[in-house]
Amino acid sequence: MKVSLWAEIRRLHEIEGLKRRAIARRLHCCTKTVSRALQMKSPPLPTSPSTTPAPSAGILDPYHRQIDGLIAKYPELSAMRVCEEISRGPAGYRGSVYAVRRYLRQMRPVRGRVYQEVFYEPGEAMQVDWGDCGTLEIGRTKRRVSVFVAVLCYSRLCYIEFTLSQRKAEFYRALVNALNFFGGSPKKIIFDNLRAAVINGSGRHACLHPEFLAICGHFCMEAIACESRDPESKGLVEGNVRYVKRSALAGRSEELITWEDYRRLAPTWRDEVANVRLHAATHERPIDRFQKERDQLRPLPANPFDADEILSADVSSHARVRFDGNRYSVPPALVRKTVTLRANATQLRIIDQGQEVATHHRCYEKGQLVIHPDHRLAALKMRRRCQAGRRGTEFDALGPVARQFHLKLLSVPVKATVHLRRLLGLVRLYGRKEVLTAVSLALEYQTYDAAYVEALVLQQRRRRDLPSPTPLRPKRGELIEDIHLDEPDPACYDRLFGSSEDQEPQP
Repeated sequence: MKVSLWAEIRRLHEIEGLKRRAIARRLHCCTKTVSRALQMKSPPLPTSPSTTPAPSAGILDPYHRQIDGLIAKYPELSAMRVCEEISRGPAGYRGSVYAVRRYLRQMRPVRGRVYQEVFYEPGEAMQVDWGDCGTLEIGRTKRRVSVFVAVLCYSRLCYIEFTLSQRKAEFYRALVNALNFFGGSPKKIIFDNLRAAVINGSGRHACLHPEFLAICGHFCMEAIACESRDPESKGLVEGNVRYVKRSALAGRSEELITWEDYRRLAPTWRDEVANVRLHAATHERPIDRFQKERDQLRPLPANPFDADEILSADVSSHARVRFDGNRYSVPPALVRKTVTLRANATQLRIIDQGQEVATHHRCYEKGQLVIHPDHRLAALKMRRRCQAGRRGTEFDALGPVARQFHLKLLSVPVKATVHLRRLLGLVRLYGRKEVLTAVSLALEYQTYDAAYVEALVLQQRRRRDLPSPTPLRPKRGELIEDIHLDEPDPACYDRLFGSSEDQEPQP
């Protein structure tokens, strides 16, 4: 009898007051069963399983002794090799290899690694690692997206940052950002066989990269490299990498379209999800547990660590330098010289002899040409062998709109000096504000001509009912003798403004 049937019979009899026949009809059982259940004061014991019949002799049974001998002599012998050995001769085994595998699985001891749980003190260690997050199209370039994860071993507080490569410059920059986020440095940093940290070897025999050792020395951390193919030795960060993929990235393919989407997701998910969840191992929120660990971290050094990527580059004959698959412009005066590049996550700075000569916004596409307008203007001036002189310098000083118009003027087949002279005359005649407004419209209409700018100025003045100024002297000097002016009569001013004697007194 099942326990469920015994319990239901007792309930119907004691609670609902049904007779035995009524209980039997409702439960579709025999009245003897109802009587036996009511006589039982305790629930019935589970029915014992039926006796398993003795296994019949299998096709592999005659070869058990031969297999045992082979395994005793060669413990690592595979099932396929065992099958080959026992199949030799006319009386050999003729069955399948699956029966051999089942028998070997029963006789061989279960092999597996036994793990020991590690406990960390507050501020003792931090684990770091990379994770692959697929690819992203930036423009016409497909870049691999990676995530850098750093976890404090005691509090489980994590820091994540998405990058477009796993180069050492990205690793060093993300590591410094993680320590700044934690507000201090732990005593140890645990990592695996990272190319940015390990040159060769692994574990205690690892040869570490000098630049990585410089970071560890700056923050006074002990570098601990794990053995190769041993991810369990840094299981905390391995679990967080999986957590990022399953929680932060899973199901967000429609949201993560651009690189800026990844950069916005990292701090939002870190602060609103990862660090405020109830951790399964500690049963505390990492942000709350971090309050016990904060004071145990070593304060950050007063001088910040410079994590910029620094390298030297040769300037080509086209006044370009190459960096990360792209070309960036430099002042043409540095052609065929060697300059220093300093790159961070957003900018590329070009330095010559300790002076910063150019700054570009870093481009994450490939095969792009990034040109600064001032560099192009200077190159065009040198190419045409015409120094702008006083007119070009004076016109460029009017502002960025004027410099852009000057650049476009040099790119069309006209004499730029003639137009610059005429434009400067318009500035003296109408003022800087009106001329720059007309120049902006000319740039918008893609018409690079001084006469067109003058027409726009006059059109604007007519709309505001302003008279056109008269030049101070005629264009031809010989016309001055033909000008006859009347003698000035002071009385005209009285007629114009009215005399005080002609005004009637106010009542």
